[in-house]
Amino acid sequence: MEFVQIIEGYEHLWAVKHPDKEYDELTLLFQQWNDSNFLLDFFMENLNDLNRYFHIERISTAIEDTFEDARTLEELILEFPYTENLDQLFKPLSQFDTKIQELSRGKARNWDRLQHPSWLRIYAIRLEPNVYVVTGGAIKLTATMQEREHTTIELKKLNQCRNYFLTNDVFDKDSFMDLYKED
Repeated sequence: MEFVQIIEGYEHLWAVKHPDKEYDELTLLFQQWNDSNFLLDFFMENLNDLNRYFHIERISTAIEDTFEDARTLEELILEFPYTENLDQLFKPLSQFDTKIQELSRGKARNWDRLQHPSWLRIYAIRLEPNVYVVTGGAIKLTATMQEREHTTIELKKLNQCRNYFLTNDVFDKDSFMDLYKED
């Protein structure tokens, strides 16, 4: 498993990079969320969920909302002073993750979106306060991740990264940096 530092000089935000992909997971997310063709295909395929959970019938509205929300989320995760307060952006993925501190799974989204709740999610492993490794993300239109294949895949990626860290004795930023420097 490869990792890239998202903001050079700041060791608090990382992302998984798969060797067969040109970009890391965070960069790929923002590329998808700003690609009208990708979004058109996605919302056409998931129109029933869009209608049922968000009461949005026009795909063009969903695409516009995604563009706007992606722009805001990118600012929240990449721009100062937000990047130094990632614990305010990432929330525990589940109740299980509120009970553990080391390597807890987290999700970030635009928590203050007004028109409707944000369906954009960034998933990450928390190494310690304000230090995260992004494993991926999704457009989540259902109540749980297990309801759709694309979100189930993201849950598996989160769990695989967490297990990789456990197997390699990563439990905080220092042990992660040791692993990163080895690779």
